[in-house]
Amino acid sequence: MQHIRQIGTEQSRRDARWSAARTLTDCDAYMAIEAQRMGAHGFLFLQRPEHSVRGPSWMRGATTSVAEHYRYARKIMGITDEDQLYA
Repeated sequence: MQHIRQIGTEQSRRDARWSAARTLTDCDAYMAIEAQRMGAHGFLFLQRPEHSVRGPSWMRGATTSVAEHYRYARKIMGITDEDQLYA
């Protein structure tokens, strides 16, 4: 039904990208995109008002987890800190 009405959800677009992967390079690109997307969602999650009452140790752990998503994406893409102007 979804393909008949041309409705594309975020999940269906991700599924299509994954299904289109034919080589390891395609898989790496997909994983890098997903890691960056999850990192972006994580930063938005941390900015929610209900997290302002959590302790500093929780915030350090959550921030580290989000930063690891970006680190993993950079590792897959072969980007070093020297390659980034803002690093």
